[in-house]
Amino acid sequence: MKVTYIFHSSFAVELEENVLIFDYYGEGDLPRIPDGKKVWFLNSHAHQDHFQRKILELKAVFPDAEYILSRDIRFRPEERKDWIHSVRAREEYEFGALKVRTLRSTDMGVAYVVRADGKKIYHAGDLNWWHWDGEDKAWNNNMAANYKREVDKLEGEELDAAFVPLDPRLGDAYYWGMKYFLEHTHAEAVFPMHCWGDYSVCRKVRKLDEMKGLLGPFQDVAYTGQEWILC
Repeated sequence: MKVTYIFHSSFAVELEENVLIFDYYGEGDLPRIPDGKKVWFLNSHAHQDHFQRKILELKAVFPDAEYILSRDIRFRPEERKDWIHSVRAREEYEFGALKVRTLRSTDMGVAYVVRADGKKIYHAGDLNWWHWDGEDKAWNNNMAANYKREVDKLEGEELDAAFVPLDPRLGDAYYWGMKYFLEHTHAEAVFPMHCWGDYSVCRKVRKLDEMKGLLGPFQDVAYTGQEWILC
């Protein structure tokens, strides 16, 4: 399994027969796709930093590609295609070789749990423990509860790779979602995302006493196009 960081929250996961491309919206370079592997674009919600309609034009480049898109990404009836699949939160689906389960985001859309080629991959989208200084205590407490409720659904599962927000805009709370995820799930490799190009948070989080003993699976993201080869 090869993982490539594309940009922001977008990663490609190359498996034996399939290539999963998460939250690509046209920024950053796609990795080379080996001949014979089927491409799946999975977009978690309609925010411009997670989906833009121009990526549908890549169907011309990858004729066998299919798109799995959160239901909040809207299409007019005449735009519907049999290679575009709309998904809701907290549902399970089968699309060809992919088995897809969705969680409910704490912002918009869904998080994905995808099984394919004997691997299980989690991509959070904007499912995160959002804690903003400008919000009132009740809002932040509700956000914490909603985040924990969704992540708790992953307890006991064996994930081969996970992509989880580590957003520096949250100030002192930037790592809370990552910490809770590492405490309550098991993943062979965990990749930070949604860093807005500030990869220093990867080094910063390693210095926190609160994270000691949790960072075994944590992977440092340092530049676009970075690759990892995983078992």
